[in-house]
Amino acid sequence: MKKKDRNKGVLFPPLVGYSFPSLIRVLRVHHISPQYYLKVLFILLINLINLPFRLYEQVFINPRFRGNPIKNAPIFIIGHWRSGTTHLHNLLSQDAQMGYVTTYQSVFPDTLFNKLGRLLFRGFMKLLIPKKREGDNVVLNPKLPQEEEFTIGHRVPLSFYLFWFFPKKSAIIFKRCIKLNGIHKENKNKWIEEYKLIISKALKNTNGDIFLSKNPPNTARIDVLLEMFPNAKFIHIHRNPFDVYLSTQNFFRKMMPHLQLENINKEEINELVIEGYNRLMQDYIKNKDLIPKDNLYELSFDDLESSSMNCLKEIYTKLQINGFDEASIRFGKYIDAMKSYKKNKLSIDQKELDLVSEQWAFMTSAYNYSVPAHIEILNNA
Repeated sequence: MKKKDRNKGVLFPPLVGYSFPSLIRVLRVHHISPQYYLKVLFILLINLINLPFRLYEQVFINPRFRGNPIKNAPIFIIGHWRSGTTHLHNLLSQDAQMGYVTTYQSVFPDTLFNKLGRLLFRGFMKLLIPKKREGDNVVLNPKLPQEEEFTIGHRVPLSFYLFWFFPKKSAIIFKRCIKLNGIHKENKNKWIEEYKLIISKALKNTNGDIFLSKNPPNTARIDVLLEMFPNAKFIHIHRNPFDVYLSTQNFFRKMMPHLQLENINKEEINELVIEGYNRLMQDYIKNKDLIPKDNLYELSFDDLESSSMNCLKEIYTKLQINGFDEASIRFGKYIDAMKSYKKNKLSIDQKELDLVSEQWAFMTSAYNYSVPAHIEILNNA
């Protein structure tokens, strides 16, 4: 009998950890294609099983964290999803002073300090999630660092990652959930309050002193983040747009079937890739000057790959982060371990190449990028 290949599929929809009111609101507001009704039933079942554990933490544990001062300025890693944010996040998290949202907290933020609930659902998660993320082979584990965007949506239905479930509404979700446009002030304040709660719990959970965030939607939230944390530090990692296009296209096509609750075709995914990048990165270019110069460090993915330790030292120096020497040994071990990581081979046809060249010219111009030699260009038949 063959063993099940746990490297295939994403079997744990993040919606399972949503608060029940938030979940019902999301399911009620958005149209769900009939073929996904069974997935929704699974989500509702796990959510209901988690309900007593979640309520206990909300009533007895969360109040201990609410209003706690976040003493050190957070560090926000920003940039497009396929620009190397995960690699940089995993690398910087080797520094013991860094606290972060774990994969477990990202799905079950209110079953984090309830011992019985945590034991049950972390074990459940370990059994179900694949060992590697489909689309880019990044290692997955409940204890590893994760972005907090799913976590935000668990308490307030204002998470951009609703687009994974309802991709056709990506533009509307961007305006509402990233830019927080058209929402009442009390809802924005609630969003800020819940984000700070997530950070406080993450610091406690990982015994960290400085919150290290990797959350690509924050690339277009600079104004809100500075309102929350005027002294926040930002690390923007960028990558050749032609690599980003192909990597995003591959990632979305492989991940979307496991998360979506409405149908979307290949052409719509391609449009999502182009327009999503435009919205995110144009907003960053427009607003990055809001960040004090001493609190922003920009680097390329290529530089991080070719000279990791030098990049890390420059980050610590420019952003005035203490502790580089103490963390350098752990950085080195992680860098050595990643040398065996295999990336996907990439090719692009001339029509797509022309489209990216036209649509993303603002980024190729801003960061002096051209078509990389390692991408094979296919002639249109």
